Amino acid sequence: MSLVIRPAEPGDRRALGLLLARLMREHQHAYPGAYPAFQSEEAAAHFAARYAPRLGIDPHLVAVLAVDRAPVGCLVGEVTTRAVGRPATVCFVEWFFVEPEDRGRGIGRALVHAGLRHCAAHGVTDIECQSVPGDRQWARRGWAETARRYAAPFGHVAAWAAFKEDAPS
Repeated sequence: MSLVIRPAEPGDRRALGLLLARLMREHQHAYPGAYPAFQSEEAAAHFAARYAPRLGIDPHLVAVLAVDRAPVGCLVGEVTTRAVGRPATVCFVEWFFVEPEDRGRGIGRALVHAGLRHCAAHGVTDIECQSVPGDRQWARRGWAETARRYAAPFGHVAAWAAFKEDAPS
């Protein structure tokens, strides 16, 4: 094993995109009702392209790769400071993934350690993430649920609100 845990660099856009696509495919399969129909490769390429210009230069972006000859895992998050509320400075983990065949080797924990070092250097007091209904992995790890998100199609909300596009608001 030649595992290296390192910050993602500008040239890692493609590797990040591949890992995010694999994560999305896994979650679409495991939680089909929670994810909208989308092409995981296209969606992952969109996110990777959004991160690419920030890799290695934006201290608010936490992007870490696990590489063992090829990328086998990633952690991507965003450090934010709330204008109102507590905790004030948090890292919202958007993506966390280790290839299924590489799980159980401590790679996930090593990615988290690297992310925590970055967060500690930037005054982060709490870590937050989001999950789909039925995904209990964070509760099993001792995380507390703090919020729920709801979604509805635009047409449903428009009908409920009796919204007319050409009507004055």
